[in-house]
Amino acid sequence: MDTAPTPDTYTLTRKADDDANEAWLLLHDGDLLIAFVDIVNCGYELWITDIAVHPDYRGRGLASRLLNGVIHDSPDSDIALSCSATTMNLKEWPKDAGGLPNEALAAWYARHGFRSTPHEDDEGRMVRNA
Repeated sequence: MDTAPTPDTYTLTRKADDDANEAWLLLHDGDLLIAFVDIVNCGYELWITDIAVHPDYRGRGLASRLLNGVIHDSPDSDIALSCSATTMNLKEWPKDAGGLPNEALAAWYARHGFRSTPHEDDEGRMVRNA
């Protein structure tokens, strides 16, 4: 019986740029980057700038694995983001590989404890309080 790989099948690595207060959680399948989350430490909260999964690897729980990794690594930090689907154009990914529509994306973040906190500069702002 053939079974699909679980999210734990793939290699998780962490990368940090302490000078920029920025860190990444990266998932690889061999040499291929298949998912990542980019986090900036703003001092008063963590800001997720991007979370993305390669189109060929979607539906396997990889984004949840990454988001849960951020939450687990920083249990005492508020985590914020701008809930908006974007297109990732990484050289090893298909062009124009867009994500979930904004409404579905907001529901997914809500299942992970985020709540809508619109701001005049960002109507899609969501926060998960520590």
